[in-house]
Amino acid sequence: MTDGPASTSRHGDLAELLTDEIRSGRFPVGTRFPTEMELQDRFRVGRHTIREALKLLAEQGMLGRRRKTGTVVLADRPVAPYVHSLRDLKGLLDFAQNTRLDIRHEGFVSIVDSTIGGFSDLPGRRWYRVAGVRSTRSDGKPLCWSEVLVPELFKPERDAIHSGSDAIYEVVLARNALKLDYVEQAISATDLPGEYATLLAAEAENAALMVSRRYVAHTGATFEVSLNLYPASRYSVRSVIRQRV
Repeated sequence: MTDGPASTSRHGDLAELLTDEIRSGRFPVGTRFPTEMELQDRFRVGRHTIREALKLLAEQGMLGRRRKTGTVVLADRPVAPYVHSLRDLKGLLDFAQNTRLDIRHEGFVSIVDSTIGGFSDLPGRRWYRVAGVRSTRSDGKPLCWSEVLVPELFKPERDAIHSGSDAIYEVVLARNALKLDYVEQAISATDLPGEYATLLAAEAENAALMVSRRYVAHTGATFEVSLNLYPASRYSVRSVIRQRV
């Protein structure tokens, strides 16, 4: 394999070959991946071809860089982004049904300035927090770090939360005889802290998306706030915006 005019397709071919080798177990998940120089020596191609091939694998969530370690294997197959289609509130229910929350922490927390995730004027200072890794039900791949916070006044039953059959906001609605009025959503760019990168099998300090939602009942009360931190390559939103007539 040598560099030449067709280097654009060549790095794609190299990326496919390396993907196959990772899948076969030649480079197990969690181990160090060969350096650019080692790959150059092996395949007899230029640095540009190597870098572009590695870039493709990194964008697919298969490779990442670790301090003092170099490039490591993060996954044995491309990690597909979760495409969240939002046309109405049913889209939120679909999200809960298509994903699963592996709860790592739960308990009461206090908020100081009545603000969570950029949402202000929230009821009370004591909130019940449930946090963990959210994964897709189809393949079990980690999707995001998710935190759900409910005011003490509306705290749901613990067994209902752990059953996993309903979204937490639905459990809160049913327990408190409330009806959902609307959901306010905010999406912001941030970096992925190392502690969450490890849990999500992603690269630390890379781009991430924080998706925050405030759930408001028909009474006007905020009964839940959720914070979802995604590696940027694992989440996209598709919306339909219609002209009013």
